[in-house]
Amino acid sequence: MESIRTEEVKNVLLVTTHTRNEGERREYIKDAETRRLIDTLGYRIVYQHSPTLREENPNTYIGKGQAEEVRDIALSYGPDMIIFDSILTPRQGKNLELITGFEIMDRESLIITIFEENAHSREAKLELEKARLTYLRPRLQDRKASYSQQRGGVRGAKGEGEREIELIRRNMDRFLFSIEKELEKIRKTRKIQRKEREKGELFSFALTGYTNSGKSSLLNLLTESSTLVEDKLFATLDTTVRKMRLSTGQEILISDTVGFISDLPHSLIEAFSSTLEEALSASRIIIVLDLSHPDVMMTYEVTKTTLQELGAFDKVALVVLNKSDMIDNDIAYQNLLALPFRTVTTSVKKREGIDELKKALAEILEEEYGRYEFKLGLEKSLWPYVREGDAIEKVDYLDDLQIVHMRIRRRNFPYYQSIVEKIKTSD
Repeated sequence: MESIRTEEVKNVLLVTTHTRNEGERREYIKDAETRRLIDTLGYRIVYQHSPTLREENPNTYIGKGQAEEVRDIALSYGPDMIIFDSILTPRQGKNLELITGFEIMDRESLIITIFEENAHSREAKLELEKARLTYLRPRLQDRKASYSQQRGGVRGAKGEGEREIELIRRNMDRFLFSIEKELEKIRKTRKIQRKEREKGELFSFALTGYTNSGKSSLLNLLTESSTLVEDKLFATLDTTVRKMRLSTGQEILISDTVGFISDLPHSLIEAFSSTLEEALSASRIIIVLDLSHPDVMMTYEVTKTTLQELGAFDKVALVVLNKSDMIDNDIAYQNLLALPFRTVTTSVKKREGIDELKKALAEILEEEYGRYEFKLGLEKSLWPYVREGDAIEKVDYLDDLQIVHMRIRRRNFPYYQSIVEKIKTSD
């Protein structure tokens, strides 16, 4: 797997904590995912230390003695930084830096950094800058006292270090305010554009799921497009939308979305809720799962929880069990087949199950439609008002009436009712 950076490689000491209740398999999976995150950034792990976390220390996360042990290991290997696979509070991060003498990066900062490398749209970059500043601000605050002590000052007066930190904090606040204002403009523009599109929008599906589950590859195969596909975490951050024609001749839209991950910091869920909003406003959601993942059930639960937090889980209509050529756990596979959703098993690599997937999409689409009749005078017409995806199938004539038979999306029925009433009352 190629990393996303080409600059000089950074050496890191990785600290992965485990509890006594965690099984060896879960520890292995957790460690492998963390190493993959670090590899995605192009960093080199010079040593991995895995202390047991008996209980979280509010000051240092791990125990003080364990922190000193990390310091001694770091002094032996001389890394550029120490990465903890945990979300640390500002106080914990500061104290660990004071004890070890090395820069500390936690899981939240690690994921933000990866996201920054993959953001391309203006909105995604702004969201990430907001997440980064929100992450850094309390950490500056927590260092204020130590800065002031280091730089000196009169008792009761603000030292030079404290004044410097406050100035940086005020600048951050101003920058955060300007970012939020610009994001609000983008959201308002997108909301207006979406309302315009919804007047005649095609039925749409959003692909969601754990990072690197094969969503982009699936999108390419279904739509015969060439969306970026890379074997790395979070290769897709910006929403990609493609048009697809079903065997029935109907067109639909399919969108790709950012992948989810376990212990995704809530600030990042909030940061990307607006970016995901475009995709999650889709008519229905598809969950894509990677059967080669050693804990695929966990990836489903993470996806489910994240969609619930975004208020979109009720839109899930289909689960795609991808990478069937590399199934890791047959029991988990059988459990996933029993989920209360349509399920389709696929292998993008071997192009297996794609016809079944297309059939499932057509069936879901058909369920959204109904057939209705509208009565109009002979001189009236519904043709100019037909929305994209809806259709007039035939027109019967009876005395001074025409009976228009339509196949329309059920949600559009009130719209056509109002149009018919408007036409009837017009001259």
